[in-house]
Amino acid sequence: MIVPGNISGATAKVERAEKHIAELEDELIRFGHTNPYKFGPQRNPNTRELLYRMIEVADPPSSLAPIAGDVLQNLRSALDHLIYAFVPSPGSFTAFPIFDPAKTEESYLGKKIKGICPEGREIVERCKPYKGGNPVLWRLHALNLIDKHRKLTTVAASLGLLNANRHAAYLKHGSSSLLRRTADGQHFVLRIAADIYVAPQKRICPLKAGDIILVDPPDAEPDQDIDFTFHIAFSEPQIAEGESVIETLHQARDLVAEIVAAFAKLS
Repeated sequence: MIVPGNISGATAKVERAEKHIAELEDELIRFGHTNPYKFGPQRNPNTRELLYRMIEVADPPSSLAPIAGDVLQNLRSALDHLIYAFVPSPGSFTAFPIFDPAKTEESYLGKKIKGICPEGREIVERCKPYKGGNPVLWRLHALNLIDKHRKLTTVAASLGLLNANRHAAYLKHGSSSLLRRTADGQHFVLRIAADIYVAPQKRICPLKAGDIILVDPPDAEPDQDIDFTFHIAFSEPQIAEGESVIETLHQARDLVAEIVAAFAKLS
């Protein structure tokens, strides 16, 4: 039998997390307006290769880590609120179980969700709430535990993406604008190379002044419109090393919202 649960507490926690995410995005926009990452081309005198090298890398605002911690705490506690709402007689151990598989799954689940309806248990089990089962859920749990004891480590920057298609057009044509002949052979149409962003072959995190972020062929001319993206990243080894802070939080928010919606169908 399903015990109807009041999910308003969990929903309120997710909504609070979303407000903190918006606050974090505003901070990142303000930081981006300061032009914190500067890079430029440099010729290798021996190989004639063109190197794009970081010139300046600013430290991220100190406010980012605490805001990220608030997001994590609200999302993690939203899951606990769900279990508490659907267990008839919750106790001190009642919580949403996220565990290391070194523990015995059955005994751990039995302790955390004792008394929950079969449908609720099925939702929990479907989430694979253990290390190696659901990486987004495990990362949320592990980062939240860190934040309870110390400040989360965010690095200055991680190289994000390169607009590879436009840069390839530049290398081939000397411009990201491509000229193409029409069917009648009499006219030319100007077409801008499409934006196709790709991740670098080697992740550089944290970025430092002097780091080489791209190597172009010998005697290539500098691309004045080259388009890189950068992001503020977590630096928590074996948990979130070089992972974008905002992308990590969005993934966690989306997953928790899905779990809340699944339980809402049982209410």
